[in-house]
Amino acid sequence: MQSVPACNVADTAAAARAHGMTLPLLVERTMQAAGRRSVKRLYVGSNLCSQYFLRQPEQVWREAFSLCRRERIPATLVVPVFSQKDLAEARRRIDELVSAHRDVVDEITVNDVGMVAHCLDRYGLPLNAGRLFSKEPRDPRYLELFETRHAVGVPALVTELFRHGELQGLELDPTHAALDLSELRGLMPHLEVGVHMPYCYMSTGSICELASISRPVREKFRPNASCSLECTRCAVGYRLPYGARLLKFGRAVYFPNHDCTVCEGEDFRMIVSPFDVLVPRRDARIEHGPTVARLDAGEPVRGFEAASEGRRTSLAAEGGAR
Repeated sequence: MQSVPACNVADTAAAARAHGMTLPLLVERTMQAAGRRSVKRLYVGSNLCSQYFLRQPEQVWREAFSLCRRERIPATLVVPVFSQKDLAEARRRIDELVSAHRDVVDEITVNDVGMVAHCLDRYGLPLNAGRLFSKEPRDPRYLELFETRHAVGVPALVTELFRHGELQGLELDPTHAALDLSELRGLMPHLEVGVHMPYCYMSTGSICELASISRPVREKFRPNASCSLECTRCAVGYRLPYGARLLKFGRAVYFPNHDCTVCEGEDFRMIVSPFDVLVPRRDARIEHGPTVARLDAGEPVRGFEAASEGRRTSLAAEGGAR
């Protein structure tokens, strides 16, 4: 099976400059770490955070789309779920982005049914079902998930949307040791499947602790509150009592699954996120890129690190659910 290399800078593009990199350099290093020499598509926007999408600087948007034009690659605009208070602003922002960059934006990834209807009626671009549509089990506490081959199914709601021609693609996370796409291909032969590598999205919420740090006590921890993109400058790593490792980036939590493979079916998109570049691990055993990285459960955590304004700052945090 052939994988089409894509780079996902949704939720992370604004972090490049805070870490002393240009966006093109971040993309280049991300694909090199994944063992790929080229990139065929760029994902830009946000998968999981409405505030990031609305507050990503205009310069970052321009840099991303300029990269696509220069490299002659298409862009996927990734749209998160918006609260009611932000919906009007979000629609205006999407209008502006699609109108200004229609020459490179050839599809949109959405994460809720309401945005499916809005984008389909307004833009006429192909739509993908984003990561939040997938309901596959995703919990690193259950070790059997990482010892089995999993046949990926499609939720009933998403199946109906595909049957009516409203969606053309589906994005998945590396939730198991191996993902079997044959069932998907049997039901929908023309389905465009993308698999996010090598970090699996685990959970998210409407409150961002990082954005609350500088706020007065009575204004902290408000759902969907505006922010200054504090997530671009720091991240938090956890080692849990049962050996799992987690990464909190913004208000979403991920866990690494570098060994996940995709078997059965046709070509798929390998959508690589830049966490291994932005938040390098001192105890990662990286030989030829993320596909062979090892996180040894018996070793003590020595730190997730992030660069901020040219300085190296340790962001390790030990803890976890008990």
